[in-house]
Parts: sequence; structure tokens; C-alpha cells
Amino acid sequence: MASSVEDSPECLRKAIDDELESLEKTARTLKLRRNALAPISRLPPETIAIIFSFLSLPREYVRLLTADKQDNLAWLRVSHVCHRWREIALNHPRFWSHVDFTTLTSAGATEVLSRSKMAPLELEANLSCVHWGGDRLDAFRKQVATHVSHTCRLSVAADFADLQSTIDQLASPAPALEWLSLVVEDEAHLRMGISANAFIPPTLFDGTAPRLSRLQLDHCDISWTSPLFKDLRILELQTLSLHSRPGLGEWLDAMEQMLQLETLVVNFATPRAPPVGTSVSDPTRVITHPSLTQLNLSASASDCTLALSHLVLPALIRLRVDVTSELSGADDVRALIPYFSRNAHGPQDAEPLQSILVSGEPSLTEVIVWTTAGADMEVQNPVSLIGATLSARAIFTASGHTWRFGTDVEIFDATLAALPLGSLNTLTVQNSSRFPERLWLAHAPRWPLLERVRLVGTVAKSFTTVLAKETPSEGPLLPSLTKLSLLNTLHTGDTSNLLDMLTGRVEQGVPLEALDLRACEAPDRAVQLFGEIVVDVQGPDAGYRSTGWWPTLSNWSRDMGLLLFHRDVDENDGGDEGEDVLSDDSLVLHHPWYHGYVNSGDEDDEDEDEELAWW
Repeated sequence: MASSVEDSPECLRKAIDDELESLEKTARTLKLRRNALAPISRLPPETIAIIFSFLSLPREYVRLLTADKQDNLAWLRVSHVCHRWREIALNHPRFWSHVDFTTLTSAGATEVLSRSKMAPLELEANLSCVHWGGDRLDAFRKQVATHVSHTCRLSVAADFADLQSTIDQLASPAPALEWLSLVVEDEAHLRMGISANAFIPPTLFDGTAPRLSRLQLDHCDISWTSPLFKDLRILELQTLSLHSRPGLGEWLDAMEQMLQLETLVVNFATPRAPPVGTSVSDPTRVITHPSLTQLNLSASASDCTLALSHLVLPALIRLRVDVTSELSGADDVRALIPYFSRNAHGPQDAEPLQSILVSGEPSLTEVIVWTTAGADMEVQNPVSLIGATLSARAIFTASGHTWRFGTDVEIFDATLAALPLGSLNTLTVQNSSRFPERLWLAHAPRWPLLERVRLVGTVAKSFTTVLAKETPSEGPLLPSLTKLSLLNTLHTGDTSNLLDMLTGRVEQGVPLEALDLRACEAPDRAVQLFGEIVVDVQGPDAGYRSTGWWPTLSNWSRDMGLLLFHRDVDENDGGDEGEDVLSDDSLVLHHPWYHGYVNSGDEDDEDEDEELAWW
């Protein structure tokens, strides 16, 4: 009877399973011994951990190389190779130091935090992009408050109420905190036309964050006397409520306490200027900022004038000023132009201004200048326009919905006159009515080194008309001009003007060498005639990939340009690993991490799969 039990299929299967398990254990042991003989196994675990860390490249490098967001868990792939690598990866605290509460469950976040031990943490959460229940919110706030003592970077975006409740619970000192980003994203209030700002109390972190060097606040009111400002290198304040805008004295006191500041972005967060029409006396107190290299200022023209008039910036190498005008004649913008000009180029610049892009509409003017020749020529479409702002030396935009006719032209005239453009090498101009003949006649004599001109739209008419005129007594206009590019222009009536201009340049002894008509619809006969005068003529090309027109920064996406400006600010500031001043989700589409089970495929430790199942 016993023999029949032992010979039963169940017993036989169990015996086979036991034998297979024994063989598998033996195989795993042999694999471990074999792997130990590999040359790389001679390296200490600490060295291998350093090598693994290169899998998590700084996110800016990843974005530039792949146009994708960094995968902070990319290093998990090495845990699938062998048992030793798995042990090193799973037990190295720094690999678990980046926690995105947006993409992890509460259990997942708890597991990551436990594995991170006391490693410096990078915590981020976007509470507005997914539905968070009360329990999950409470767990998140508790986890952040518990670990704030060894958090080096904290980024939270949420609606007004959730962000405020999170801020209120952060009352413990943050001795390791280096970067803080708090952003109100409240679409519900915005749809109702309500702008709700969170409040940063003096008790945040008990007023103790001695290592804080980067601070970004968006729709968060904070006093300019806050101790958080003390040792900042990068400060970004977006949209303080009216009652939180500082007085001039308070603001100057704060600026005087932040002389180590390298990047300052203040949008509607500087002191309010006196009411329009009120006389303003010359500043009696001026602050010199020796370290400030990048400044982005946005507000009313009067507010920006007030701020710039009280600052001396000897190290500035990047400037962007976006203003709104409150006067029909734009006198407030004209008052700002001298302050913009003196900061757009100075003794600290190794190269002169060599490229400029001028664009606008009846209620908008935009001027972008570079110290690199040909930078404006790189702009071919909206994306490249935004990208070109990354290398711009200075950007000036002004808008006024109540401007009288011709005010925009007057602003262009004053801005071009104020800027030091004697070394201008390349020029791009868009829109005809924004750049009439009188502007060419006024400014072309100041551009003797201008070699290339690109004209977008019907602006070519005023340009060719001016250059076709008789030679001035002081000599031809733009004597160095060798190449002219026309985009989406040259209609039937314009060809004769262009022919006259090209012929006139030959007679003046300054012929054009190249004419680019690839983005035009010029008749074949006209192109043939142009070719008899100009050596290099590129005729219309249906496959030429240029829109020939791009929206202005303001009307297409001023905010996007601002974000990319800040990203570049941070890439070049010499800081840690090229982190953004702004949150990642504001720059790229959200890319979720691993969800569900992570299958290792590692034969020598199958049960480890369960440890990765909490995504």
C-alpha cells in the first residue's frame, strides 16, 4: 500500500520538482561563482555604484539628446543583469533619492523613501495633474514633513488650497534644502477669472534653510524680508498679488542683501511705480549687483523703468524685458528704453552686438539682439524663434492695446537709436508697416558692416525703394551688404523695385553677391533677370522648409520663451547637474515611469521580483 502511494503521480511530480529546485539552486550557485571570475567583479561595490549612476544623466542632457524627460529609474536595468549588480542597485541609497509622488503610489513612495535611508532627497509632486484622494494627500504631506530634514530639492505644484495646506505643514528646519519650487496651478480658479495666491509664512522651515540657493515661487506671496532670500543665487518670483508687491525701500533693502544673486526673474513682483502721469524724481539710491548675470523682468513699462533705474549691473550678460504700456503715445515705454539699452550691452561684453531681429504688429514691438553674427538667420519657424532666445544677449518686447497709429514705429526708431549697433552684421525684419522707409534712411547709415539682410513679408518694398534711390553724398547705404533673403514676399509689383535696386547697387560699386528667393513665388522671367545682375540667385523652391513667417514671441508663446530662457540660464550657471529653475512638467509633456510589475529576467534571484512590484 505504501509503495503505491510513493508511486502516485503527485509524489513523482513532487520528487521531480524537488530535484529541479536543487538543480536550479546549484545552477545559481555556479552562475554566481562564474560571474565572480569576470574582470568587472573585481571592482568594489562603491565603484560599480558610481558607474551605475551615469545611467541617470542630468535631465537637461537627456532632453537635449533624446527630446524626452529623464527616466530617474533607468538605472534599474542594471539590476536585471546579475545577482551582485542587483544587490548593489537595490541597496544603494542614492539611487532611491529621487521621489516623484505624482507617478508613485503611496506604498511605492514609502518603499523608495525607506530604501533612500538618509541620502539627500529630491522630492517632487504635481498634485493638480491627477486626482488625489484625501488619504493620499495626507500621506504625501506627512512624508514630506518627515523627510524635510534631509531633502535637498523640493518641488510642489498644486491648486491653491492643496499647496497652501502643504506649505502650512512645513514648519521644521530644512538644513539640507538647496532648491525649492512652489507653484500654484489652479485651472478652476483661472476659468472663473480668479487668481488665487498661496502665502509663504515666515514660519516656513522655521525660517531655517541655510543652504537654499534657488527659489521659484509662482503665484505665491512672500515678503521680500523673508530669511529664505538671504543666500540665493537664483530667484524667480512670478505674479505677486497687488498687496504683496513690495515698496521701493523694502525691495532695495532686499536686493542689497542678495549681492551674490546670479539670476533674477521677477514678473509682476517688483515695486509698483507711481500712477501714470506722476512725475518721478531721479533715484537717490542705486544698488550695484556685482554677480547678477541674467535678468528677466516683466511688468508695466513704468514698473520696469523704476526697477532698472535703481540697479547697476556690471556683470549682466543676458537681459529680457517684457512690458505693457499704459499710455496711447507709449511715453512710458520711451522712458524705459535708455535703461534697457544701457543693460543690453556694456563693458563686460567681449563681443559687440552683431545680429538683430525686429518684429511686431500695430500694438506690439519686439527686438532681439545677439553678439553672434548670423544668430537671427537661424530663425526659420516658431520653434527656432523660441530656441534662438536662448543665446540672445537682450530681448525687448512692448505691447500697448491703446497705442495710437504709428506708435510702434516710433518705439522701433527709439530702440534702434539707443542700441550700439555699429558692428551689426546680420539683420532680420518682419512686417512692412512696422519698418517704413524713414526708418531705413535713419538707421542704415549707422550699419556700415551689415552684410546680410533677411526681409519677411512685404517689408522688402520699403527696403528696395530706399536702396534704389540716388547714392547719398556720403556714399552708398549699407556698403558691406552682400546677401539679401526674401521670405513670402516679392509679389508681381515688387519685381521692378528689386531690379532697380540690384542695378543701382552695381552702379554704386557695391553689388549684391547672393539673392535668396527660395521662399518666394517669383516668376521665372524675373528670376532670370535677377541672375543677370547677381552671381548667386536661389530661385523659388517648393520644397524649401521655411514658413517664411513666424508668430511673435508674445502672440505665439511668450511663456514658452520665458521657460526656455530660464532653462538655459540654469544650464550655464555652473550649478549642480543642470537642473531647471522651473519644474520639468512646465517644459515637457509628462512621461510616466514604470507601473505594474518590473520583471527582472534574472535567473539567479527570482523572488526579488516581488520587491519591485510596488509601482
